[in-house]
Amino acid sequence: MDRVSVFARRRRIKNLEEWTIYAILTEAFFLALSPAIASTAVVFGVITWFLRSRIDTKYKFRSLPFDVPVTIFLLIGAASVFMSSARNLELIYNYCSLVGIYGFTYLIVGQTIRTPEQVKYVAQALGASAILVVLWGFFQFIFGVDVADVKWTDPEAFPELKKRIFSTLENPNVLAGYLDIFICLSLGLLTKAERRSHKIILIVAIILLAACLAMTYSRGAFIAIAIVFAVYGVLKDWRVLILFVLVTGLIAYSDSTFIDRILSAFTMGDSSEGVRVGIWVSTTAMISDHPFAGIGWGAYQYVYPQYNYYIADPTIVIYHAHNIYLNYAAEIGIVGALAFFWYFFGTMFISFGVSERGAEKWFTERFGKVISSSEFLQELSELVNKKLEDFSNRFLDLFGKKKSPKIKKVRRADVLHHEEMNFSEHTRQKFSDEENIAAVENIPVAGENVSAKIIKINDESEDKKPLVDWNDVTNIDDKKFLDGLRLGIGLAFLSMALNGFTDHLLFNIPSSMLMWLLGALGAAIHLQGGDAFEKNNFSGDD
Repeated sequence: MDRVSVFARRRRIKNLEEWTIYAILTEAFFLALSPAIASTAVVFGVITWFLRSRIDTKYKFRSLPFDVPVTIFLLIGAASVFMSSARNLELIYNYCSLVGIYGFTYLIVGQTIRTPEQVKYVAQALGASAILVVLWGFFQFIFGVDVADVKWTDPEAFPELKKRIFSTLENPNVLAGYLDIFICLSLGLLTKAERRSHKIILIVAIILLAACLAMTYSRGAFIAIAIVFAVYGVLKDWRVLILFVLVTGLIAYSDSTFIDRILSAFTMGDSSEGVRVGIWVSTTAMISDHPFAGIGWGAYQYVYPQYNYYIADPTIVIYHAHNIYLNYAAEIGIVGALAFFWYFFGTMFISFGVSERGAEKWFTERFGKVISSSEFLQELSELVNKKLEDFSNRFLDLFGKKKSPKIKKVRRADVLHHEEMNFSEHTRQKFSDEENIAAVENIPVAGENVSAKIIKINDESEDKKPLVDWNDVTNIDDKKFLDGLRLGIGLAFLSMALNGFTDHLLFNIPSSMLMWLLGALGAAIHLQGGDAFEKNNFSGDD
């Protein structure tokens, strides 16, 4: 092969790699703004990634920590569609267009993102999109969104509640879950930030995200993020808890309806809570009747009328179970649900610093028990109890005390005190009043003549230092950034797990795309942990 053809081939490989990265960045930016554009970008990225993997003979396919459960989830999900009693072309289209996009996102992000710079680009695209979402949310709150047009509240329980923003995500609860994720990402980065400018920017971001979250009046999302901050504040850094309390107090002081709305979650005074309980009862019956194959991916709205024990109005369509755990178990069966949560909680564990072998061993052992046992509900209960116990231990280890930094000792003989400097009367000095610099020559020190410049220290320099040094904002240490982002991803998955008890936020396309993108990003960071961070370089060869 001649030199020209080799150069052209390398150029094509480089272009394909860049196009794939641009596709990932486009998805990250548009997933909350325009899911159609984001999905198109994913398909384009898969095509360019595939072509590059065929052309580049040096390319190696990466093995991500949870490829096995993801594959099981995808296969069982597909099988559930064809085995469903409600199977139709719409179910097939729903699976291919949604689960296909989720799988493609996991594929191209996990196989393409390999350098700290690429991770930063994805984080910047997500951050830029979040800024637009928050700004549009503030716009809605200022200029008004009348809940009379979009029914998301109980007017009898909350007659004063007239605004619930949803920004670009069509539903206040979905927006609240999205904001929870970015609050967690910001908190993770804040824990590793060392520069004052970075800390100020992240604190302001958390405050704005929390204010926008309050405007959604979403009880489940607020309680979930409160638990995350409370646990982190008590076990790790009390200042985080103080910040959360102050922001919450300010919101409560400016809007008394907010507190009434949050407290209603514990009184069962809202009709939406009663509806959820009824739906959960129906979903449990679905799981009992279809424990292994499920009712079919996306078939909940078609099967629910057969199990409608609560809602009298037949025109109301129930699309999901308002509980992520029950919904997955109902649609794709217990085996498929366990595969998904193997990936979901495994990603959370490794983001908190647990090895993937420990997470996989835990899931596979209990996975086999459930399959081999006829009393699957009892086994499932034991799994949940053990999972909560292990997770509590991991969480306590995560928020342990920090090690004190080592201080390098300096010998007294190595320090030259100003009293030891003897200026002779022949010493010549050249002073500059404007620069506060003195040029000193022929200073007898330790029997030798030396020359030096003495710079006058301005004691007022610290006072005049700007609050935020914008020249220093973009100067981010790779190791600190990646460690903070990895922790933030773990906290984000924790918030999704908590939100999942009262809502199935992953039913929403942007939320699911974001979850799979962050999962693959966390896996990519985990694969290159340790010394690779110190070298400021990811290895392309796994």
